[in-house]
Amino acid sequence: MRKSIYIIKPKTITTKPHLNSVSNISQTLLRINPGTQKVILEMGVGNKGEMDFYLSQVKPKIAIFTKAAYMQGNATDNMEEILTEQGKLIESLGERGVAILNWDDHSFKKMAQQCRGNILFYGRDPENCTVWAGNINTENFGTSFELNSGVERVKVNFKLLGINKVYSALAAALLGVVLDISLTKIKLALETLEPQEHCMQVLWGPNGSVLLDDTYSGSPMSVDSAIDSLLQISARRRIVVLGEMRDLGSYSETMHREVGRKIYKEKLDLVFLGQGDAHFIDDELKSLGFWEERLESNLQNSQLVSRLLKTLGKGDVCLIKGSKAVRLDEVVKRIAKKA
Repeated sequence: MRKSIYIIKPKTITTKPHLNSVSNISQTLLRINPGTQKVILEMGVGNKGEMDFYLSQVKPKIAIFTKAAYMQGNATDNMEEILTEQGKLIESLGERGVAILNWDDHSFKKMAQQCRGNILFYGRDPENCTVWAGNINTENFGTSFELNSGVERVKVNFKLLGINKVYSALAAALLGVVLDISLTKIKLALETLEPQEHCMQVLWGPNGSVLLDDTYSGSPMSVDSAIDSLLQISARRRIVVLGEMRDLGSYSETMHREVGRKIYKEKLDLVFLGQGDAHFIDDELKSLGFWEERLESNLQNSQLVSRLLKTLGKGDVCLIKGSKAVRLDEVVKRIAKKA
């Protein structure tokens, strides 16, 4: 959600998007000059000691947390270790520092106890959040919601799709409030955002169908959220194409099976599954009694392309999602209609 705070420019620099690496941080810091007023650093933590390196380079005044480790697909055997790493950022804040946290995420509430500075929450609870969202609705493949801060309220017509995108918007909005930016200016900034490529991007598919291209990443929480978004859209049939979720360690079977239970509960019309650990989704669905004629699994990407070209029709909405490494973006590229 970096674009939503461009209004604090012109003398602001940021890390490059989607590159959570030590080199990205270092290269950004090298761009600082005497005229720089603000620096925005995206710090992705995947290993022990990474946060120690970041904090040896910078002393942040504001720390914004948008996703816990398990939401980012890092639900590995060292998940607690990663959460501990994230907590070091909050611990580093001085008495004048500000921690911006998601009230609806229990792990952040625990982290808040380590903060010596000010703690501000965003979320959906008006009793505990400085900035909160209400009346969230899916409209025209976008999301509308009421953005609240104190007694102020504005309606945001967001071009991005999905509740997880609303949470990112709230985090950015709360930063704006901390920086004394008016709620009206924050609303206008949020409404200028366009969907990023492969992040719940809406595209035309074969035969008048609609594709939801969410192939940039695949984690248990993001798959759950993407399916919820699919359910909010009016459709003749709701179809899901899922690749395996990578980097889950010993949690992999359990979490793939949870996805299977989610699909069964929501009674999606058609399910196409890729290879690898996606077979656990197939196994779970069959054990629950899902219609076998509506399920195909262990499909290569070329087979997925063939099935979708033959299957998709007018009024269908098809979600395509998986870890970046399984390259489902190639499937989208071969079946999407050019505008």
